[in-house]
Amino acid sequence: MCSAAVASAKKSSPAPMRFLYRLILPTAVAAYSNVSRQGYLNRQYTRSNDDVVSPALLSSGVFVAHNHHPVVSHRTINSFLRSTAKCEVGTADVEHMKLAARLAGIGKGNTYPNPAVGCVLVRHQAEDEIVGSGFHPRAGMPHAEVFALLEACGHVDDGVEAARSAMDDVPASTSDEHQKVLDLLKIYKSEDGASKLFKDHLIDSDITAYVTLEPCCHVGQTPPCALSLVAAGIKRVVVGFPDPNPRVAGGGIKVLQDSGVDVLVLSSAATKDTDSVEEESAVANECANLVEHFVKRISPREEPLGSLDELINGKKRRALRKLAGQQKTDGTIHQVEWPRDFSISDEDKKDSDFGERVNLNVRFLEKVDNLLWDHEIVLLRLNNVVHKKKGAKVLSQRVANELDAHVAQVLGHTALLYRPGFDPVLDLDELASNDDGNE
Repeated sequence: MCSAAVASAKKSSPAPMRFLYRLILPTAVAAYSNVSRQGYLNRQYTRSNDDVVSPALLSSGVFVAHNHHPVVSHRTINSFLRSTAKCEVGTADVEHMKLAARLAGIGKGNTYPNPAVGCVLVRHQAEDEIVGSGFHPRAGMPHAEVFALLEACGHVDDGVEAARSAMDDVPASTSDEHQKVLDLLKIYKSEDGASKLFKDHLIDSDITAYVTLEPCCHVGQTPPCALSLVAAGIKRVVVGFPDPNPRVAGGGIKVLQDSGVDVLVLSSAATKDTDSVEEESAVANECANLVEHFVKRISPREEPLGSLDELINGKKRRALRKLAGQQKTDGTIHQVEWPRDFSISDEDKKDSDFGERVNLNVRFLEKVDNLLWDHEIVLLRLNNVVHKKKGAKVLSQRVANELDAHVAQVLGHTALLYRPGFDPVLDLDELASNDDGNE
């Protein structure tokens, strides 16, 4: 459970809740009044400072995948239409979505191959009251909307802390909260599980769900979030960004609307020169940036690449190696280090076949995937997991297969990966044509 101050902000008077926003979100309105700073710090809506590694601190240019979460570059996303004429975006809507985006950031980097998503449930009375909040902690776990519903329906004390407990595949210490999440997940995944947990719990309240990404409508490892919101009795949903996943692509919004739920999609295009519209545009783009690389992962290419291993010949491989060598000399090459794992013994690291057995670290994969989209070549440092070149070759090939990339070189415990982006960064044909045959 979070601190008493934060519980007060969520469950009692609206003034503390508003000041909570002010503490978390510097852009919140200045008129909001009073909750202690310690109350906010106890809530910890972001990773602690100990968990954040600044690129400026890493003079070697090596990014530690399980700690560093890169800032996604600002990208203007095409405007999208509001889904209902009945709904209008208000200042409160924007502020609640900012909090949902902040929550999504907690899971960012830990959710591969899923997107990072945050959700806030707000009851509208004389003043707004947050009744549930959550984020998606990792693939296979409930989505953000479900953690928020679990809190709002009384199954957990704090949806954010419940999600935190589920971030690791094997928690450092088995907690009651983590076991509760696993028990609830089992119910949720059972037949009619959403109804068992949420049916009509919120039907008598005027509640809006603020979700950074369109709720899913398909059955994956967990049931559809759109149906869970409907089952609980949510009256209105505000979406930060429509899901381009072909398995969703507006389907979640349609499920909600067909069930009588008012749906509003924020617009990323400031159509009017007003502060409120600009704020809406800014938070819509923030939601879009949260899933920028996920969108690339699930978007079909206009021209299928085929097998990179077949398309890249020796001359192109040599050009990639030469370019990587130049970037190493300049200190500009992008590198990702396999995270330290003290459960891996020295004997395992020396075993040439261990690269085939070790679980692929999702934080490592997401970091590598993001850098490949942005820069197309990435150097993997694998000395924390394998001590033999054979192990490095096997493991790097597994990573390449997972990310549809090509292993251009393996040297000792390092491997060079290449994958062309949607908007090409490198002209590999030109690099190869200028190659003089020397690396």
